[in-house]
Amino acid sequence: MKKLLSKIDGSAIQKVMKDILILKKDVEKIGHKVSPDIAGFYGELLAWVQLRNVFEKKGYAVKFGSGQSKADIVLHKGVKRINIEVKTSRLKEEWFGIGYGFAINIKRCGEHPGRMLLHPKRGRVHGDFCYFNYLLAVLLSDDLRKARFYVFPRKLLEKNEVSLRNRNKRFSSSTHRIIFLEKPRRTDEITRFDRLFLKSKKKFENAWSLIS
Repeated sequence: MKKLLSKIDGSAIQKVMKDILILKKDVEKIGHKVSPDIAGFYGELLAWVQLRNVFEKKGYAVKFGSGQSKADIVLHKGVKRINIEVKTSRLKEEWFGIGYGFAINIKRCGEHPGRMLLHPKRGRVHGDFCYFNYLLAVLLSDDLRKARFYVFPRKLLEKNEVSLRNRNKRFSSSTHRIIFLEKPRRTDEITRFDRLFLKSKKKFENAWSLIS
């Protein structure tokens, strides 16, 4: 049975978010940026607030995944659970150019124990995307104060799984990735899916209606 955190105090979430913004300013005073882990956690909190605003009025409890729940946030109504994986990125300059990059990993699935991927550096990696129903990508401004949200159904990622495979050795820890290009660099690692997404990304921005 998946364990979910009990009812969350929204005011406590807001306080934590304010504290992170204060921490960001303090860290900048010593010439650093907040770490990707902190920015990622901040993105999860923003996602929780957005999901609560949309889905609580539809009768869902919006909770953080815990214990055996492998997804970051779970929408819970009766026996129904919708697992949402949250990925956060700030604008960066990487091998693909300038844009937002999200690392995604497959995870072991009890229903499909035989599924595996031959990773170029990690070797045989077992798992799939069954641990979430939707992936929610959070694009953060550098000051953390502005965010854009994109909703991707798992079926879409499964359909384009080959194009999402991570082939760059610099990011060998992840099995897959999604790239939001702003200024692309010439590289054969930019796939057909990356380019097609540029033309259709508005379809997925704030697409809360896709979650059902």
